[in-house]
Amino acid sequence: MRASEIGKRLGVVVVIALLVGAGLSMPLHGGQLTTSDDSFSVPTHQPDAILATEPAETGSIAVDADGESKHVVVDVGHANDIERASLAPMIEALTSSDHSVSFYRGERQATLNDTLRTADAFVVVSPEEPYTAAQRAGLEAFADAGGRVLLAGEPPSQGSALSSLLGMSSMQSSPAPMTGLASSFGFAFGDAYVYNLESYDVNYRNVFATPTDTAAIGTEAGQVTVHEATTVQGGTPLLTTSDSTKLSSTRAADTYPVAARNDSVVTLGDASLLDREWVQRGDNEVFVSAVLEFLVSGDKDPGAPTSPDSPSSSGPSSPTRTP
Repeated sequence: MRASEIGKRLGVVVVIALLVGAGLSMPLHGGQLTTSDDSFSVPTHQPDAILATEPAETGSIAVDADGESKHVVVDVGHANDIERASLAPMIEALTSSDHSVSFYRGERQATLNDTLRTADAFVVVSPEEPYTAAQRAGLEAFADAGGRVLLAGEPPSQGSALSSLLGMSSMQSSPAPMTGLASSFGFAFGDAYVYNLESYDVNYRNVFATPTDTAAIGTEAGQVTVHEATTVQGGTPLLTTSDSTKLSSTRAADTYPVAARNDSVVTLGDASLLDREWVQRGDNEVFVSAVLEFLVSGDKDPGAPTSPDSPSSSGPSSPTRTP
């Protein structure tokens, strides 16, 4: 190649490089090249219009240590779909107030009724195995005798994402075990989750709820955040969402109860409230403290529920409670 041709080709390359460089340095507005002095804005990006608010994470759960020491039993004998560490805040709060906590691990070690006779309160979180008729009757007799019961559930899809407390996470979460047990006390857990597109805590599935009957749970908690909660029907509502909240199954906007109480039984439609990640969200720790106070404030008859073989036993108590 001759020197003149090489020079021409180099000149073309230089010109192209200059044009490309100039194009990259100038922003495009509406497909037109503009100068660097023009302002650049994105009309759809409006930080001031973002509705998500994140409540402060402060405080801790606490239980009154002035009362009588009580024995709280946590059920892990029904393939409960929750990590052990998630219960640590509840256990720490109870034990630091001189209450004792133990676990029911299944019939191989002791029958549920035998366990209940030494307990003052029983906690059930997201069970995946059903309770037998004898176990349900024992729990009803336990509650009728003044024992306190806490039932904490999750929407089915949420429960399946958690690891099993006993390493049985391969099992699929089902609302049936909790549904059968809850119905014995006049409650029903929903099979959908609540969400809110207008007012929420960072994510639209983190819904704000407020106490609706402070006398029933004894708390002055303000705004509570529930995480992918399901609805709870029956009893006296303790937490209710705002009227802009929707249900995933119907997309209908309404107020939904996500926690309730019926005599000696409290139900939570969001087991995450007990989790370390959520217990300090907003006023969650105030509400959870009230739930734990409820657990240790009962006055159960000694030895209840009685054994079916006991002469003093009158058989299973009436299984249905009036909502």
